[in-house]
Amino acid sequence: MVKLSLIRGPIIAAIGLIVVIVGANLFDTSYQSVESIIGTTFSIFTDKQILPNQFVNSTILSANLKEHNVIIVHAIPSSVSVKLEGVDPNGMTFEKESKDGFLYHIIQRSNQGGSYIIKVLDTGNQPVRINAVMAEDPFLSNKCSVEYGTKCDIVYLSVGMVASGIIAFIVGVVIGMYYFKKEQNLQKK
Repeated sequence: MVKLSLIRGPIIAAIGLIVVIVGANLFDTSYQSVESIIGTTFSIFTDKQILPNQFVNSTILSANLKEHNVIIVHAIPSSVSVKLEGVDPNGMTFEKESKDGFLYHIIQRSNQGGSYIIKVLDTGNQPVRINAVMAEDPFLSNKCSVEYGTKCDIVYLSVGMVASGIIAFIVGVVIGMYYFKKEQNLQKK
């Protein structure tokens, strides 16, 4: 029979991992929920068709951005796979892929100036139409106020869940290691 003390740590670690996954998924859906309250947006692509294994790209000047920005991409049909790739003025790259027709990526304005290169690829096997906008990030810019209700609280809740899940995972691993070593020492005696 397995002692409760030996499985306590792995159970806590597993619960922590589940909380991290739920929090991360909640964070991803938070941008879908606040899209309606995002203020001024400018279009990157409007109803642009992309053929399979093709892409469209655009250049955005850093001077045209707010301090914290979010790129939001919608694909139609939503079942098609699309990928967002980009390069910031410092040469750092980013990429995100979607299988549900929604993508977002947070970028911070470069104070040195320069351009961001944004590319959206159709990684599926059928044509896709996309709409992509750039807007000031409502969370990082603190423009998300209580008048919008729970839409703004989702990000804070998801970040809290991810942080507490990571802590629980670490605590679970430490507890598991402690009792495992303790059990090994008892068996040696």
